[in-house]
Amino acid sequence: MPHLLTHRQRVSNLSSSDSNSHSHEIWQTVNAVSYQLGGLAFIAGSIFFFPALQTYLIFGDWLFFIGSLLYLMVTGHDLLEVLKYWRKHQTDTFSDYIEYVSAWACVLGSALFAVGSLCFFPSIEAIALGSWSFIIGSILFVIGGFVNLLQVVEAPSMLYMQLFNITVAQFILGSGLFTVASIPYLWQFPSDPERQITAYAASQFLFASVLFFIGGMSIYYRKLMRKQLLASCHASGLGTMFISALRKEDERASKEHSSSSR
Repeated sequence: MPHLLTHRQRVSNLSSSDSNSHSHEIWQTVNAVSYQLGGLAFIAGSIFFFPALQTYLIFGDWLFFIGSLLYLMVTGHDLLEVLKYWRKHQTDTFSDYIEYVSAWACVLGSALFAVGSLCFFPSIEAIALGSWSFIIGSILFVIGGFVNLLQVVEAPSMLYMQLFNITVAQFILGSGLFTVASIPYLWQFPSDPERQITAYAASQFLFASVLFFIGGMSIYYRKLMRKQLLASCHASGLGTMFISALRKEDERASKEHSSSSR
C-alpha cells in the first residue's frame, strides 16, 4: 500500500523538538522495516487466495490482517508527522494540502484494508463488505498516489525525481490491481469459472503486493540518496533548495536561448 512521499526533511520522532536529531533517522528506519514486513505479509497472504490453497485460506486472511495493521501503523505515523511538521511550519501553500490529502488517503485506505481483511475470516464471512472495503481503500490509495505526484516539481535532482516517479507509479499500479482483483468477490459464479476468476484475482493480489514491497524498498533507497545529497551539499556549502533553484534557472535560460535562436 502507498504511504506518504515528500521531498522535505522528515521529523519522524514525534516527541523530539530538535529537527536535526538522529532519532528521526531511527524512526524512519523503523517505519521502513515495518512497511517491508507488511509487504511480505501481503505477498505471503496472496498465495493462500489461489484455489489450490483454499483449505488454508485462513492463513491468508491473518497475513492480510497483520500486513494491514503494519501499513496502518506506518501511514498513521506519517499523518501524525505531517500534522506536527506543518503545525510548526505554517505556510498555507499548495505543499501543505498535498501532504494532508495524501496522508489522510493512505490512513483511511489502510484502515479499510484492515476491516476488509477481517471480513474474509470464516467466522465472519462478510465477503461483500470485505470486497467493498478493499475497493474503496484501493481507490483512496490511487488518489493518494496521484496527489503525491504533484510534488514531483520539487525534487532536488533528476535521479531523485525518477525514483520518486517510479515509486509512485508502483503504488498507483498496485492499488489499481487490488481494486480490479476485489470486484469479482462481489459476484457469484458456477464452480469452474469461479476457480479461474479466483486464481486470476489472487495473481493480481500477488503482483500488486510485490509492487508495494518494491515501492517500499525504493522509498528507503530514496531516503539514503537524499541523505547523501544533503551531506554533499553541506560539504560544499550549498543547500538543496539552492541547487534546485539553479537547475530551474539553467532550464529557463536554455529555453530563452533556444527561442532567440529560432
